[in-house]
Amino acid sequence: MKSFFIRNKHKLVLVAVCLILLITLSGCRTSASTWYAKPYTTYGQDWVDMWDGGSGFWQSLWGWPINILSYPIALMCSAIGKGLGNSYLWGIFFTTLIVRTVAWPIYARTNSMSLKMQQMQPEMNRIQKKYAGRQDPRSQQQMQQEMSKLYKKYKINPLGCIGPMLLQFPIFMAMYEVVQRINATSTTVVNGAISMVSTGEFALSNTKVFGFFEMNTSFFSASSAWDKVFAAFIAVAFVGLQILQQKLSSRPTKYQRIHPNDKKNQKNQMKWVMIIMNVMFGFMALSNTTLGIYWLIGAVYQIFQSEVGRFINNKKYEKMQARPDVF
Repeated sequence: MKSFFIRNKHKLVLVAVCLILLITLSGCRTSASTWYAKPYTTYGQDWVDMWDGGSGFWQSLWGWPINILSYPIALMCSAIGKGLGNSYLWGIFFTTLIVRTVAWPIYARTNSMSLKMQQMQPEMNRIQKKYAGRQDPRSQQQMQQEMSKLYKKYKINPLGCIGPMLLQFPIFMAMYEVVQRINATSTTVVNGAISMVSTGEFALSNTKVFGFFEMNTSFFSASSAWDKVFAAFIAVAFVGLQILQQKLSSRPTKYQRIHPNDKKNQKNQMKWVMIIMNVMFGFMALSNTTLGIYWLIGAVYQIFQSEVGRFINNKKYEKMQARPDVF
């Protein structure tokens, strides 16, 4: 069990971050009166609204760094959408591609860290096998010293994976906020009756997909049966791509040597965690069709990104084998 946690610590950290995200995002949907569910206003007023909109100190404090990224991304999304027929779909589509491309170096750094970890794995296994069953303080200290030398040899910081994940987090949340807020509406009620429904500064009026399906809705609130079918299709397609991505990422590379029994145990231990995550993400996609479309676009891009990263890592590994003194 201990060796499982050591071998999969990066995946487990990622799963923990995803679960925290799910809890956070679920909390973000509990109240329509909070600032992150309101339409965008002017930049200065938008920041003031976070403090005066009844969201509370901690939610406001959380919102400020996200809003620094969210507002310019919303501006870009609106500009792209208005330039393409005021289309909500194309605004989200091209903004997602641009943001993920700009964030590619962060992903590449994570990939590079993964390459080094996988390359040093055989040596790490030898050290763990050498000290297996030796729990006395001296043996544990010697094992830690050897592990430390191994990390230095491959120029790895054991906590280095956390930095890129933390950098990805505000970008992820900023895009989530853009999807939630860019076409949100606010309602003015006078004497118990609705007097005005207004949209925000960056709203895009064309919310149809190919002129037929409504994307600014959900499976649970859509008035049309076709919109419900479309929302369900988006959610299922997204979950399917997530499963495909997990299958592709679990393939061994040229520099991985996994024993068949270890591979089987690893799959069984991660299986239920992945099932729960996919079900939760699928339910959230059903509850917001636009969010599902954004995640679907992101999933396709992530598969492309992962395959490019795998190709680059394999080439880098071949160079490492040919010239180990250079790397």
